[in-house]
Amino acid sequence: MKVKVFPPAGCDRSALDERSWAELPDGSTVGDVLKLIKCSPVKARLLLVSVNGERAKLHRELRDGDVVGFFSLVSGG
Repeated sequence: MKVKVFPPAGCDRSALDERSWAELPDGSTVGDVLKLIKCSPVKARLLLVSVNGERAKLHRELRDGDVVGFFSLVSGG
């Protein structure tokens, strides 16, 4: 299946294509996406996750075409 991923800053985008789509096996979860983009467990605890615009947990199972976004709880500016 393919999912679109908007990774947080500092994570590895090499597993994503030029349009931010990732190929994952059926049954993959948001946690699997974090592993794919090599997001550290420490950073992962500081993120909010959305799937298709709705807040989601790390064990949420994904479906083909889902859009996964990660948002930092702390930001500066």
